[in-house]
Amino acid sequence: MLVGGEVSFLGVMLVCVLCGLAGFVDAIAGGGGLISLPAYMIVGLPAQVAAGSNKLSACLGSSIAIVKYGRSGAIRWREALIGLALALLGGGLGASLAVSLPERALKWLIVGALPFVGFYMALRGVPKDGGSGIDEEREGVGLWLPPACLGLGIGLYDGLIGPGSGTFLIVAMVAWMKYDLVTASANAKVLNWGANVASLAVFIFNRSVRYDIALPAAVATMIGGYLGATFCLKFGSSWVRKMLFVVLFLLLVKLLWDLLAPAMT
Repeated sequence: MLVGGEVSFLGVMLVCVLCGLAGFVDAIAGGGGLISLPAYMIVGLPAQVAAGSNKLSACLGSSIAIVKYGRSGAIRWREALIGLALALLGGGLGASLAVSLPERALKWLIVGALPFVGFYMALRGVPKDGGSGIDEEREGVGLWLPPACLGLGIGLYDGLIGPGSGTFLIVAMVAWMKYDLVTASANAKVLNWGANVASLAVFIFNRSVRYDIALPAAVATMIGGYLGATFCLKFGSSWVRKMLFVVLFLLLVKLLWDLLAPAMT
């Protein structure tokens, strides 16, 4: 018996289309989970199964974007690998907490977290480039502390909730690590991938992944991720800023829907 019940062919196609769009957006500005996670929930999957299935498609989609960014030289690997190690730890811990929560509690936690992402970005604004993205002069604490803190923190958030984690990383890397927006987008994908891999392992262990939906959606996410990374590298930081505004808009729309939908039924 399938966890979460049967999903129609049209339902699977809807998830694939939305996950492809999520992969494209996520490769540029983060926030793809704002599209993909609700997509799994729209077709009737329980919150934990939706979260686990979303991790599978997001993980594979991030892999393609990382390859594209890596080949272009946009990833600063020393700091990215430090952040990756802590993101793996944080993602595993966050997902372990997620699978232990009751279904209703996790759903409200996901819905309740989205407004805070939007309010944060609305108050702080969308960042401008912080610098050149060159990290060769960083040594000692200055090298490992920022990516370690960001990796652990975003790993915990991504494993437990997910949506908005990539956008948070981009904002933080521009503000704290002085990356330009393209470099921040590229390095954020590495940390996001680590959090996704660790949390996915926990969801798989707890049988909270619908492979019949997540695998075709993963293909769509990979295509979207590749196209998004290509778009980002070609058109540069001005388009990253524009896409961040789009993600923020979608976030606020989601908030309004969550507030108004119950009153309309």
